[in-house]
Amino acid sequence: MNNLIIGTAGHIDHGKTALIKALNGFDGDETKEEKERGITVNLSFSNLSNASSNIAFIDVPGHESLIKTMIGGAFGFDAAMLVVASNEGLKPQSKEHIAVLNLLNVKNIILVITKCDLTNALAQQKVQSEVKEFIKDYKNLSIYETFFVSIKDPSSIEELKNYLFTLNPKKHDETALFRYYIDRVFSLKGHGVIVTGSVLTGSVKLSDKLLNLDINEMFSVRSLEVHAQNKDIAFAPNRVALNLSGNNTHKLEKGQILSKKGFWRGFFEADCFVNTSIYHGSELLFCVGTKQVNAKVLHLKDGFYTFKFDKKMFLQFDELFILLKEGRVIGGGRVLNPVNEPLKKEQKIALLDALKEKDFLSAFARLTNIHKHGFGLISSVQRFGLNQEDALSLAKNLNDVFVDIKNGCIYGKTAFKDVMEFVNFIILKNPNALFSSSSINLKLNWASQELIQKVLNELEAKEIIQKNGGIYTKFGADFDKLSLSLEDKIYDILKEQNITPEAPYNIYDKLDIDRTLGDLALKKLTKAKKVVRLEHNLFIEENALSNIMQNLRNIIKKEGFANITNVKANLGLSRKYALAYLEYLDNFKDITKFENDRVFV
Repeated sequence: MNNLIIGTAGHIDHGKTALIKALNGFDGDETKEEKERGITVNLSFSNLSNASSNIAFIDVPGHESLIKTMIGGAFGFDAAMLVVASNEGLKPQSKEHIAVLNLLNVKNIILVITKCDLTNALAQQKVQSEVKEFIKDYKNLSIYETFFVSIKDPSSIEELKNYLFTLNPKKHDETALFRYYIDRVFSLKGHGVIVTGSVLTGSVKLSDKLLNLDINEMFSVRSLEVHAQNKDIAFAPNRVALNLSGNNTHKLEKGQILSKKGFWRGFFEADCFVNTSIYHGSELLFCVGTKQVNAKVLHLKDGFYTFKFDKKMFLQFDELFILLKEGRVIGGGRVLNPVNEPLKKEQKIALLDALKEKDFLSAFARLTNIHKHGFGLISSVQRFGLNQEDALSLAKNLNDVFVDIKNGCIYGKTAFKDVMEFVNFIILKNPNALFSSSSINLKLNWASQELIQKVLNELEAKEIIQKNGGIYTKFGADFDKLSLSLEDKIYDILKEQNITPEAPYNIYDKLDIDRTLGDLALKKLTKAKKVVRLEHNLFIEENALSNIMQNLRNIIKKEGFANITNVKANLGLSRKYALAYLEYLDNFKDITKFENDRVFV
């Protein structure tokens, strides 16, 4: 079944809404205002179906003051019917709509010359020539077919209808990430809140959990409709009504984006390519999907601009937009870099040059050089319009990099070199070090264990380090001897630290030892009762513990009680240590707890 979205375009009162009604019987002018004024004010949505195709119609207003509404509808078009009255020809709003269709790359234009009952063939041919002559200057547009119709001539309408059923939709990747701009929100008795919109990419199904990016709220899909029929799943480019449930459905608004959690980040600026010149510092209305936000323009280079928005935007690479100034279309373009990061101007321009040509390999190379400690591809859908698998596959073609498939990251030569220097520093500083990829990762948290392991493998091959199980030592070291000495080293440190011992992991870091080995050694010390565990991360040497217990008893004898306040004052301990030692006192039968004090029984 073919699913496509066809929109109308054209001047007010040229018969767009009447044409839709003639095609499918739907009157888009439903509101009192629309009926009284005889014009379309809001977007209206209807459909037309046969055995092989579903066509969703989006009828847009033709009044010049409603261009923002028209733009919101045009983002979802697969094709457009350019409606021009034979008795009037091209009018200003028709021309502005044509400019919008060109900027949004709606290539399939069906020219529908209406009101042919009012004119003769010569007048109709003149209008056709006028439109073709005007459109030839727009490189993205071409008129696929021309129809001369009158709503009073059913055969002309039927001919157009039959042609529309032969059209094919734009290619849409049904496996892509779901993305959907809300264009209407309303409540339905017995159902709750309904939103409508066009599925731009991917699919949505019953019970899906969707994230409203703009308000960071999750909603569940209770039901969905396509062409007024309940469905279990809907794909791009369907028009879909979603019945949503959630804690804050009252916050749903036109212009918000629904998608899946974990793939999008919002930013207050984006770098874009614009097809016309704009003054640096201009303030414009940035229109994308059904969202419209104020933006300030910073000029970078011919065609390249940074837009600073007054609210956070969740844009995607190659997303198309329209720019308005004082309500009129002045241009448009496409998003190149939706992610804000600290780049020097020359770095940014070089990156944008690559992104404009969709030379992702060059873009990856530049970003890897900029991000010295790794460039992540987790957000590749947003940044490049590529799923992570395709982005990583492409990255493998880069030279002098390590592509970490598991963590979705590209590491350049600098990252590799820095890890290698750190390992060399460890064994130079401490020839007795016992380390692993995980212990190094704890110190170099920017480096993945996969990158660290690759470095360790290379150092092992060069006989700089050696491996025993998953533990590494300096090459030539006696692993068994070093392992046996760990208990003594940890014990000596705890003994030296007396009544204020550090957490075990801090001790392991001092000794440059793997945490698993350290925990094993500490467990043996505890079992031998040389060390006592007071709480999760607090171990104390046995003699030090005996001394502190005696000190606490002396405080009780002197002051009649021991609590956090007088223990801190008498022994100079922090609250953490004072509390732990007081709680250990509870193990003695001759001491009891009274409220917050410890006293003798």
